[in-house]
Amino acid sequence: MSTPEQYRAKAAEYRELAKTANGADQAREFQQHERSFTVLADNAQWLADHHDQTVHSDDEDGAGEATPVPVGEAAVQQ
Repeated sequence: MSTPEQYRAKAAEYRELAKTANGADQAREFQQHERSFTVLADNAQWLADHHDQTVHSDDEDGAGEATPVPVGEAAVQQ
């Protein structure tokens, strides 16, 4: 798994590439990549900050399957 810092570094690379793009289409593509990596960094940071509030596998090797848990109205209707 990548760390938030690695994702932010990749976002910064795309930010710099957007500044030197050869046209508007290429600049938009680099900006989209930058936004994607920024979102990944934010999500990874949230997971790191809220590790104690997330569900973890009981398996020692972490190979367990995730089980979806219904939330909200869907949980009431089931």
